[in-house]
Amino acid sequence: MSQIPKFGFSAFLKLLNTNPKPQTRLVRERYRPSGGGYDYHKSLRTRVQQVAFGELTPQQALDSTALITKHSERESARRGLKRFFEWQQQNPGTLETTDGLLFTSPKGLYKVEFTANFLLELDGRRTAVHLWNTQHPLSGQLVRAALCTVATRFPEHDRPDDIAVLSLQDGSIYKWSESDRQIALLGERLLEFLDNQFEVARTELGLPASPEGPSPQP
Repeated sequence: MSQIPKFGFSAFLKLLNTNPKPQTRLVRERYRPSGGGYDYHKSLRTRVQQVAFGELTPQQALDSTALITKHSERESARRGLKRFFEWQQQNPGTLETTDGLLFTSPKGLYKVEFTANFLLELDGRRTAVHLWNTQHPLSGQLVRAALCTVATRFPEHDRPDDIAVLSLQDGSIYKWSESDRQIALLGERLLEFLDNQFEVARTELGLPASPEGPSPQP
């Protein structure tokens, strides 16, 4: 039995917003042995939540980035924090925690985990917000399609009023509520498309067609 690849929502967005050739490489990399990988953006997310829930002041959070060893990670965290604080000033309100969601692709070949960094009322809706701080261009249409795949799988009694991605690269915010039926349909097609990509990768790497199936004979 082979492992089912699982990735977070930012990795999912990056995969969807990547051109075909590098996208194929990223899919194949999901089957490589890994010790868990290094979470480059954990330092930013941790500090955002510490500020959001009163553990640190914004200035303390910025000052604490001096403890981050890697220069590129330190600078990325500082930029992201500054942009988050600017956005928060324009969108004041009480930040809360909220549950995430783990779901499996239609063919069961990969899993996606949506994690909200906080819940905040925006435009009268309790909105679960996921932070994006990767230097990779995003298509608003693809982001909203991805948000639809999350929203339609949330148990209705637990689902926030809205789900969004806030880009700390340029301050853009993408919301599920801005989507229509065509965007929702695109989201389902993207899940199926990635399933096909993972299927091809399994064949090329000599893995069984199904994660539950036996490995092919040499």
